[in-house]
Amino acid sequence: MKEHNEHTHTHENVEAKEIYKEEGILTVETLDIATKEAHASHNAHHVHHSRFTLTTPMAIIIAAVIISGGLMGYGYITQGGSPSPSAKSAFTGKPIEDTDFIFGKESSKVIVVEYSDPECPFCVQVSPTIKKLRADYGDKVAFVYRHFPLTQIHKNAFDESRAIACAGKIGGTEKFYEYIDALFGYKMSKQTTQLPSTGKDDLARGVGLDQKAFTDCMTGKVTAQTVTDSINDGIAAGVQGTPSTFVLLKTRKGYEVVSMIDGARPYEYFKTVLDQALSK
Repeated sequence: MKEHNEHTHTHENVEAKEIYKEEGILTVETLDIATKEAHASHNAHHVHHSRFTLTTPMAIIIAAVIISGGLMGYGYITQGGSPSPSAKSAFTGKPIEDTDFIFGKESSKVIVVEYSDPECPFCVQVSPTIKKLRADYGDKVAFVYRHFPLTQIHKNAFDESRAIACAGKIGGTEKFYEYIDALFGYKMSKQTTQLPSTGKDDLARGVGLDQKAFTDCMTGKVTAQTVTDSINDGIAAGVQGTPSTFVLLKTRKGYEVVSMIDGARPYEYFKTVLDQALSK
C-alpha cells in the first residue's frame, strides 16, 4: 500500500528521508522517522510504522542501513501475498519513449515499466527477480527500465543512472541491460548499495564497452538530460518510491495500468500479475 506525501511528488524539494514499508519500497519523505523510532524503541517492545511492525533490533538494523547505505542481508521486507485486482486507470507516464531500451517482445500488448534507483536497497534486492522475469517472459512481454534516482538521499544514484544510460547510448539494448545486471549483480553479491570509486568504469570494461566512449559519455550532458527526463516522467506517472513497477496493457485507447507493484515483491507475485495481464 502506498503512502501519499505531498513532498514525494516534487522529487526536487523533498527533505531527505527513507521509509521502509512492508512491500519493500523506498520512499522519500522525512529523514529521521526510522532513526528516531529505532532509538526511541530502545525500551519498547516494538516499533510500528505504517502497517509493518519491526522488532526493536530490526528497527535499529534498518536505521543503521539507512545511515551507512548498506544492504539488508535478511531477505525481502515484504508480505508476499497475492495481487489484488487494480481499478482500471490510464497510465499517466509514457509507456515507451525514444530514449527507452526495450527488452523482449516490442510488439507485446503487455509492457512492464520499472522505475529504479541504483542505490536503493530494495531495487538491489528485487533485481534478480526482474532479471529472471525478463528471461522467462522476454518472448511474450516488453520490459522497460526507467531511471528514478532519489538524489536527496543517494548521492551517487544520479551518476550511476547516467552510467546505465551511457551503456545504452554506446552499446544499445544489449549493453544497456548487461550493465544493469552487472551493476545490481555486483551490489547483490556484496550485500551493499555502493560501488567502489572505480566501479562504474570497471563495470563498463566488464561488459565490453569502449572505455574512451564511456568516459566521454559520462563527461557529456546528454545522459544527464536523459535521466532528468526519466525522473520527470516517473513523477508524472505517480511514482513516489523505488522500485515502482507498472504492468501495462495496450488497448485501443492507449495503455491501461493492470497493476502498479510497489517494492521488492517475490517472483511469484510478479508472475501472477503478468499471467493475468497476458490472459486479457
